[in-house]
Amino acid sequence: MFKNQITKIADILIKNGVAEIEYKEIIVYGLTFGIELILNILTTIILGFMFGMVIESLIFLISFSLIRTYAGGYHSQSALKCYFFSSIVVILVLFAVKYTPINYISFISIIILLISIPIILKFSPVETNSKPLDNHERRYFRKRMLLNLVIELSIIGVLYLFRLYTLQYIISLGIMVSAILVLLGYKYLKLF
Repeated sequence: MFKNQITKIADILIKNGVAEIEYKEIIVYGLTFGIELILNILTTIILGFMFGMVIESLIFLISFSLIRTYAGGYHSQSALKCYFFSSIVVILVLFAVKYTPINYISFISIIILLISIPIILKFSPVETNSKPLDNHERRYFRKRMLLNLVIELSIIGVLYLFRLYTLQYIISLGIMVSAILVLLGYKYLKLF
């Protein structure tokens, strides 16, 4: 997003002896990733405020991120497209949570999980053309994804027992969005 400014910051860090020139590319990547992450978190919080659902927006972000980080999937070609796509997804999730009748939430959550979990299990982790995974990385990412999925499913079970259906639904939506991106990433990778 701010490549020129971030490159200038990296140059300043190198010039002042904080970092060495051979690490410039890593510094630029790290700063870029950090800024994009902070921007996405802030946007999610702002959207949560707009909907009166800050906690819900953060629960979605966490549940989505725990699976997405290790399952992989579709990535936009630019950070700006990713930002807008992410914002639209958060808005759609918050709309779904706000306007789904409470009587249907548990049923919809079960349907979402019955569709999403097999997709995640079959296709993840999904690599990208720019970052192929070796066998060691593939096993590591799959183990972490499975662990996070089991944790989330356990939390969903506990929430169900305590009749916290809305929170259960939000986590299920996080898993569903991850599954959609896994499937899109797998299909996209097969096209190219």
